[in-house]
Amino acid sequence: MKIKSECRLDREKVMSMLSKITLFGGFQRNNLEDLLDNLSEISIEKGEIIFKEGDSPSDIYIVLEGRAEFFLKGEKFLDIEKGFSMAETAVVGIQKHVFTAIAATDMELLVLSKKKLMELFNENKDIFSLLILNIARELARGVALFGDQKLLYTSMKSKRSEEK
Repeated sequence: MKIKSECRLDREKVMSMLSKITLFGGFQRNNLEDLLDNLSEISIEKGEIIFKEGDSPSDIYIVLEGRAEFFLKGEKFLDIEKGFSMAETAVVGIQKHVFTAIAATDMELLVLSKKKLMELFNENKDIFSLLILNIARELARGVALFGDQKLLYTSMKSKRSEEK
């Protein structure tokens, strides 16, 4: 993973995208601006592992460009694309990643590290509280959708079903 030293983000375009992601539901413009200041931008090359089953979670990822594939015990079960987040529920949990995510294309991601999340806890309770509430909602959706199948990582499948 390559961390971009110079973020050349179109802030308005990114904030518009973030406002549509369920992880940032209820965020006001000033919350999104403050959050964006805490995110890093990284580039991932096609075929690179973003995170691996059994690893300790350390980051929340937001897909700006590209597509990732999720694998459970070596079997592909999900694609994530532009405008979606991943690994948000794992970061607040104490369990290891239960899936592997691999870049299916070259990707551009925004990253909120666990360290930055804890800094938000100390410095901006409004953003931290909204994030934790939204992560809890994602977990609840996952439990409702997938029960005990351990597919609690994202509500992407339900979003895809709603789009059809």
